[in-house]
Amino acid sequence: MTPEMKQEYTRRITSANRTGIIVITYEIALGYLADAREAAKNGDKEACRLEIKRAGKCVEELLGALNYDYAISLNLMRIYNYVLECFRQASYSMDMSKLDEPESILGRLKKSFGEVAKTDTSGPMMSGADEVYDGLTYNAKGRTNLNTFKPR
Repeated sequence: MTPEMKQEYTRRITSANRTGIIVITYEIALGYLADAREAAKNGDKEACRLEIKRAGKCVEELLGALNYDYAISLNLMRIYNYVLECFRQASYSMDMSKLDEPESILGRLKKSFGEVAKTDTSGPMMSGADEVYDGLTYNAKGRTNLNTFKPR
């Protein structure tokens, strides 16, 4: 994942509501899986395993965010645990075909939560974060405090 992509995800997270953060987490996990496949293709086992581990951390975050007051959470818990097991097998064996099914599952869940996010009218999870408009940030002190948005 490039530094620009990380910065874009960070910007999106600061203005996202609960459901939006879940969608972004799926996107990040899928990005790490793409990076793992690329590393495997280039023969870099260490980088491949690192990217699979990072994708797993995303799934662990999703697992930790489940609200068991809702029946669907138990099903999602089982799915996430299955995905994590597939990640472990792929990392151990370096067989990237073991990522096909979990990648498909995460993609479908991302799409489903994306539809839910369209109806989620709750506000952003983070308050007081700077807002970004056309590459410029406006912080909570008002528009007189203008900062140029510079990628790191």
